[in-house]
Amino acid sequence: MRGDTRVGRFFGIDIKLHLSWWIIVILLSWILATQFFPIYYPEFTTTQHWIVGVLSSLLLFVSVLLHELSHSFVARKKGIHVHSITLFFFGGVADIESEDMKPMDEFLMAIAGPLFSFFLAGVFALIFTYTTDYLIPNAIAYYLFQLNMVLGIFNMVPGYPLDGGRALRAILHHFTKNLRKATKIASWGGKAFAIFLIFVGIGQIIMGSYGGLWFIFIGLFLHFIAGLSYEQVIFYDVLSKWKVSQFQEKAKTSVMVKGETNLKQFLQDKISSKHKTFLVKKGREPFAILDLTTIKVMRGDNLSRLKIKDVSVPLRQLGTLTPDQSAYVAFKKFLSSGSNVLSVKKTVESPKVEGLVFKEQVMNALVRRLKFGVDFKGVKGELKSVKKTSKKTTKVATERIKKAKQTLSGRDSKAKKKNSVKKTKKTKTKTKTKKKNIFAEKTGSLPMPELLSD
Repeated sequence: MRGDTRVGRFFGIDIKLHLSWWIIVILLSWILATQFFPIYYPEFTTTQHWIVGVLSSLLLFVSVLLHELSHSFVARKKGIHVHSITLFFFGGVADIESEDMKPMDEFLMAIAGPLFSFFLAGVFALIFTYTTDYLIPNAIAYYLFQLNMVLGIFNMVPGYPLDGGRALRAILHHFTKNLRKATKIASWGGKAFAIFLIFVGIGQIIMGSYGGLWFIFIGLFLHFIAGLSYEQVIFYDVLSKWKVSQFQEKAKTSVMVKGETNLKQFLQDKISSKHKTFLVKKGREPFAILDLTTIKVMRGDNLSRLKIKDVSVPLRQLGTLTPDQSAYVAFKKFLSSGSNVLSVKKTVESPKVEGLVFKEQVMNALVRRLKFGVDFKGVKGELKSVKKTSKKTTKVATERIKKAKQTLSGRDSKAKKKNSVKKTKKTKTKTKTKKKNIFAEKTGSLPMPELLSD
């Protein structure tokens, strides 16, 4: 996610903190220090309550991190790549490359998290039992024992996207052989559980406990995520059938600009251009992308001082696609990078950019597939279709012109023939009249009135 803070790397997996994590840590620390521990450990001083509260909050999220790492370790054992783990307001999420995941692999990954939470609950239960003489670790262990048990039970609920829902989906996927159908059923379970939590929260508020607001909030969030997760599976179902190569446009067909070009001069020259994205080159090789839609508003001297390379984004920061990857991989990278264009290379390590893929093209194909059910032939297929249509149109137009010329030629021929016949008749009439006049002169007879009329 954009805006996440990377705090480390563990076994090759990036560990990130979402902005909401800081909010919940502060809020949870305050609740524990002022409400929870003063009730169960009244002998502590205010300072001790705050120390225990802050440590418990941080260790709770360590527990959540270990929960997510258990998913990730099973995934890696099955040959599935894990990009990162992000801790946020609601807990944690592992960014796992989940394409073509086998149902059994997903089932094992799903149950690994709750099982590890139960294991942690057992460990903290033992610590709580054997630290009665050490109140601070005893208090922390007491809280973490309860929370890890709750975390394990909560995640075992058979509602997607909870771990229990993922396990249910894996089982349904195994028997139905239909990931989309399995996800739809599992997400119904997630929404039903979310509605149950909302009603529990409302009931608590009616009874006078404002702690019910937590249940309402969690229920609303879970209901939203359940619907969003199902939509993501629909997107995967469509986009995974297409390859990046189908959306790829050759780099040479894109507008190339030099990185040393003055930004103001460039914008003046391209003020009416239909292009929004440009490939920035250093020498002959492209090294960055200039996306006019992401540049902040600037005027006057700011534009004059800047060069194109100053506001362009290096290709290495945008992420690289390969032609054989699915369009779903491109879709996820568009979301994570916030970019409108990604570069395509033969291999990730290759220095040469073979082409570009635009976010607008992928999204248009996805929307039209879902809305109209039409298939996508690819950018090359669309160009061939346009060329084929153009050739067909040209052929039809040529045939029509040819036919029109033939028609006009026929009309001209008939008109000429008609005029020729008239001329011939007129010539014959004149010749006949002349002969009669000569005959009349020789015989001394007067010409006939009709002959004099000519």
